[in-house]
Amino acid sequence: MVLSVRGSARLLLAAALGTTLGALGQTAERDTRSIRDGVFTAEQARRGQTAYTGPCDRCHGVKLDGAPDDPDMLPAPPVAGPKFLRKWNGRTLAALFDYVRVTMPTNNPGYLRAAEVADIIAYMLSVSGLPAGEEELVPEPAALADVVIVSQSP
Repeated sequence: MVLSVRGSARLLLAAALGTTLGALGQTAERDTRSIRDGVFTAEQARRGQTAYTGPCDRCHGVKLDGAPDDPDMLPAPPVAGPKFLRKWNGRTLAALFDYVRVTMPTNNPGYLRAAEVADIIAYMLSVSGLPAGEEELVPEPAALADVVIVSQSP
């Protein structure tokens, strides 16, 4: 009798844990957003365009397509559009934010303030044709970790 009570208790515990873990998994899925959910504002993208001019456009071009406007500069990767989105597909905005903040501009890494990096990313997303929303991207990797870059609409 004791064994069957313990066995039943284990089965009930396993079922309860399975239900709880399943619910947590569904919550995590709902909390995850994509760049297609309006994760920046139009005003932030405008600020990003201003911040992009100078430190970014020299290498990545004014069209953000990786074609430098100065013939003496080497081409750089595009930072907007389909090629850019395919390269970063499946990664989070936190990864992009950290990458830009730590490595850009290549001649002076870390030059940009965190708020400028968030604004520039908003501009990159805007030029990529993604919709603006009601809330700005925050310059905090923890907050950006829930926003996934997707190259195509689901």
